Amino acid sequence: MGQMPNLLLSCVAAATIGNSFVAIARQSQKPQATEGQTYFREDEPLQKHVPLTGSVIDVLLQTELAKQGLDYASNSQRQNPGKMFRAAEVHLTSPDQVDLVVIGKSPMSGADAGWFWVLRSAHKQPKVVLSDSGNSLELMNSRTNGYKDIRIFAATAGLTKHSMYHFNGQEYILWKETTKHR
Repeated sequence: MGQMPNLLLSCVAAATIGNSFVAIARQSQKPQATEGQTYFREDEPLQKHVPLTGSVIDVLLQTELAKQGLDYASNSQRQNPGKMFRAAEVHLTSPDQVDLVVIGKSPMSGADAGWFWVLRSAHKQPKVVLSDSGNSLELMNSRTNGYKDIRIFAATAGLTKHSMYHFNGQEYILWKETTKHR
């Protein structure tokens, strides 16, 4: 019997209606891998928190945002820098590529906005491909160079800002920004 990729025969029923024989087959798709969390807010819990490895923490601490946060860190925070971050596993390109969205916790955050980092290849050679501040980060369905586009929303008392990032082959770059003054 031949294989039917992506299709499973789950139920066959037969019935006689009047003088006609009717066969009904029900087919269903194989379950798809779940996308996981795609929307992140600075002030909301992560759907699935993952611990950070030492190599990820090292890469994070080399960014300008993290260096600013370290200026305000206590001695105990400096001794255990992983406690200043929370992270969720995401897939920017494919389900077999493990990437991360990292959100800073005090002092790795601003007064009126959270700090976000996006890392690719979290388990192999982690690399920060985006760092920015805002109130939320969203992984979009659209893609550039095979990577999901990213939108960051920020709001203050005086303005709102939507920043759209596209992947250029090495990192995310600002593609379009819309600012509205209140």
